[in-house]
Amino acid sequence: MKPKILILGSTGRTGKWLLEEALQRGYAVNVLVRDASKILPQTHLTVFEGKPDATADLQKAAKGCEAVLSALNISRTSDFPWARLRASSDFLSKTMQNIAKTDIKRVIFTSAPNPV
Repeated sequence: MKPKILILGSTGRTGKWLLEEALQRGYAVNVLVRDASKILPQTHLTVFEGKPDATADLQKAAKGCEAVLSALNISRTSDFPWARLRASSDFLSKTMQNIAKTDIKRVIFTSAPNPV
């Protein structure tokens, strides 16, 4: 078995692909999601319910992981780039601060500019 990794944003467009690839390649995967019912149970997958900008939630999900793959974004009320934000404007920076508080040394974080 390959190392355990944590995937953030695993129910989104990019995150779903990361999760599928990681499991197919034999990784043990933890995911942290707002709604656990959006993830189907699978072998080598552990689902944690919570928010990555909440320190305790992220630390619990990150326990035993060697790397974090994040496909998080700033959630909006629609696909229109200037639609109202659903998440706080500092959601990604709070999440990165929480990742920095873990023992994980490997982080891959996808991002896109925020057209505000």
